[in-house]
Amino acid sequence: MSSRLPLRRVRHALQLPAARLIVGLARLLPRGAIWSISRMVGMILQVLPLGSNRLIRSNLRLAMAEGDRPRTPEPREVYSFLLAGILDFFHLGRASDAAFASVVRVSGAGRMEQALSAGKGVLAVTAHYSAWELIPRAVVLLGHRVGVVSRKLSESRTSVYLDSLRTEPGVTVADRGSGARKILRMLEENTALGVLIDQDTMGVESDFVDFFGRPARTPVGMARLALRRGIPTVPLHIRREADGTYALVIEEPLYPEAYAGLPDGHLALTQDLTSMIERWVREDPRQWIWFHRRWARRPGD
Repeated sequence: MSSRLPLRRVRHALQLPAARLIVGLARLLPRGAIWSISRMVGMILQVLPLGSNRLIRSNLRLAMAEGDRPRTPEPREVYSFLLAGILDFFHLGRASDAAFASVVRVSGAGRMEQALSAGKGVLAVTAHYSAWELIPRAVVLLGHRVGVVSRKLSESRTSVYLDSLRTEPGVTVADRGSGARKILRMLEENTALGVLIDQDTMGVESDFVDFFGRPARTPVGMARLALRRGIPTVPLHIRREADGTYALVIEEPLYPEAYAGLPDGHLALTQDLTSMIERWVREDPRQWIWFHRRWARRPGD
């Protein structure tokens, strides 16, 4: 343990300078170069003896049926789409609103407007799919108040820096570990609050729902909040298109009244949202982060 401490300190010391360097380079590079670099890095990572390569292939074998195998991605594609989404978030951070809107196109804007018309706020549920960090600004440009629930990194200065990038377009950031007061206040102010529920997240209230035909431990706290306070839930996701632009798709709102009378209404709502996430992933499996241990824990563990 003591031998790891110096390495951890060095790693923490280098995180912020490395993050600033990557952000600076991403903002200088043309977008075409970002995709080329992402593809090259993806190919390099695939040939390295990384545990994430084994985990990607293992998860794909668990999730994708034989009929889906022609669409099963290689690890290099998973890395490429993830890196391109992150670098595009950095690159577009300094772009004008008009330039941003030319890259990120929105469909279903009226559905968000409809859900927010009740004045109770909205839980905007998405996944670690494609360039999910671009979603908040796109919703801000629709004219709505927007917040996101984030997780603090172990290195606090880097965490503060990354949160500052998220807040630049007028987005409010709430740390999920700092209590519910800020989240509730944002919802009372009729905010569209972005939440990701596609990972087995430690330290949050969770339960098992079906994901790709297997029980997957999934956060349920936000579903409980939606039913308790009568807050609409709006599923939405962003995907990279063949021409390098992004499509943000806002789906029909899910209203709490449809689940309030069920014995486990919060689980039914979480299952419906998770089934939508599965549909998004099936549309283009390359754009989801398959190297997360999504099915590591089982019911009864």
